[in-house]
Amino acid sequence: MIVLKVVLVSRDKDYLRAWLDYVQRSSSGSHMRFIAFSEWEAFSSYMLEQDEREMPELLVAEPEFLNPWLLNGGEHSGVSWLLLSEGQDAEPETKRLMKYQPLPVLLEAVRNACRQPQSRRSPRSGRNTLSIAVVSASGGSGKTTVSLHLAKQLGLAGYSVLYLNLETMDSSFPFLEKGFRQSNKPLADAETGLSRLLYDLKARRREVSGGRLQVQRSEQGRESVQVAAQGVKEQGNRSTGACSGLPDDAITTGKIKAVEAYVMRHETLKSDVFWPLANRKEMLQMSKTDTTDLIRFLVGCGQYEVLILDGDSGWDERSEGVLENADMFIWLVKDDLAAMHRWGQWLQHAERTRPEMLGSVLERTYFVINEYREQLLNSLPRADLHVDAVLPYIPSWKQLNQEEVMLSSPIFQREVKWLCDLLLQSEEEERRRTGQIHSEEHWA
Repeated sequence: MIVLKVVLVSRDKDYLRAWLDYVQRSSSGSHMRFIAFSEWEAFSSYMLEQDEREMPELLVAEPEFLNPWLLNGGEHSGVSWLLLSEGQDAEPETKRLMKYQPLPVLLEAVRNACRQPQSRRSPRSGRNTLSIAVVSASGGSGKTTVSLHLAKQLGLAGYSVLYLNLETMDSSFPFLEKGFRQSNKPLADAETGLSRLLYDLKARRREVSGGRLQVQRSEQGRESVQVAAQGVKEQGNRSTGACSGLPDDAITTGKIKAVEAYVMRHETLKSDVFWPLANRKEMLQMSKTDTTDLIRFLVGCGQYEVLILDGDSGWDERSEGVLENADMFIWLVKDDLAAMHRWGQWLQHAERTRPEMLGSVLERTYFVINEYREQLLNSLPRADLHVDAVLPYIPSWKQLNQEEVMLSSPIFQREVKWLCDLLLQSEEEERRRTGQIHSEEHWA
């Protein structure tokens, strides 16, 4: 179970006891953990001792505690906060929590504050390509529509973008077919680009595997084999200039070409794309290792600033490869009972079987309601979940007969641009935090 951690700070110990007693009895208490302080020294020491992963989701504190904490670096810690107010404070109303209210009202306000969008961590280890995966627990949630719009908006903003569809059954082709056929790339090369890249990556991995077997058979020749492999790796890097995305032990020859040999330009989408695989069996047989190698190659080739991954809604190895390798996730859910239930079931299964993976994914995830219609009608499946953004329902898309119609809705484009702002703002904050500042600004 995901538990929200809240730090509560007040001089009034009776007030703190009332809070803690109520939370312990409340049905929401199992989803929330309160840590209370009444002295500055204990509170300050506790906050200083927390590393990035242990920081609370929310700080609720009286002014005499909150203001010194903000001045001493708390403002840049990434922790959301509320001022516990008695009504005479200058803070905006959205940042104030009136101290004397019924405890159920106070607890609900805290729970809602924990649901507000926050900066997500993007552990990219200095890479220049940001990979964004669009995923969902339900089919038909609009992953491809959102992925294509993200690619187009980022392309229009001046970013170099690659769109990669990893669905078992590709649904992007009807919207991209005209642009595919208008490409200057020879049709035979365009249609086989992704298939050839997957084959080349597998062939390279088999060569590495064969080299390892030779080492195991001949302990005496271990040193000569390793030296030979290193020499070939360096030669391959010089000849292709596009191999840095693979793990070091997977680079042994120069067979993989530059990424331009596999992709094609789609002018309507303002992005590079792969022609969808003609043989579905190739996609069904993609292992987690295949997916990891593919993503690492595309991230490491140095040609793109953003990689959009259009994911599947399943538990196959291809999906696991996406979950383990993407920098950020846009998790789509529709406002209907079945979709909310599947969302909760997916998280419950992941908590039971892959808790470490789930925690890592949630740190990098933005939850987005797609086909939103003025208000949220269905309850979120768990109290610790939140909504970061919404995308509107477009009735005219039910009668689509041209690819340009889906890619040209002004209302949808406006909301996707706002979502891009949210993602890029988080990425910019992460780079500033780690000292990797953008040399130029693309997004106006």
